[in-house]
Amino acid sequence: MEIAIQVNQKDGVDHISYVGPINEEAEVHLARLVETVGKKCVFNFKQVDSVNSCGVRAWINFMRELEKNREVVFEECTAEIVMQINMIPSFRGKAKIKSVYGSYGCEDCGHTKSHLFEAGKNLPASDSAELAAVKCDNCGSQMELEELEDEFFAFAMAN
Repeated sequence: MEIAIQVNQKDGVDHISYVGPINEEAEVHLARLVETVGKKCVFNFKQVDSVNSCGVRAWINFMRELEKNREVVFEECTAEIVMQINMIPSFRGKAKIKSVYGSYGCEDCGHTKSHLFEAGKNLPASDSAELAAVKCDNCGSQMELEELEDEFFAFAMAN
């Protein structure tokens, strides 16, 4: 899949949709982006399908430049993005996390789905927070988060 980055401005905020992998090709796209985004930007990662080690390096270098005099927010982070944020703090930098997708699986019928966790709503803010039940669309059974809760939401506890 090819990388596509789309920037839309609304109310003085640049909303950036990143589509495709964050890989060795990302560096070229990201370098151009540093020059064009304003003081506030929101990255949407809903369509990021993978992140490799070369992409991590390119992203960290990009964030170091981007964060100078800018406010950065991440939204709709896929599990791949959450994993990088949790393993490598500089991947996130100083960005605020607005929302993440958790992958859920149904033990009864095998159905899987992504569930959006949003800051200020259902994104856990402490270790003791209870996750609301997620019902299977196919059979109605309670689904399970495919990652360990404390590991998956580690980024939220680090705030």
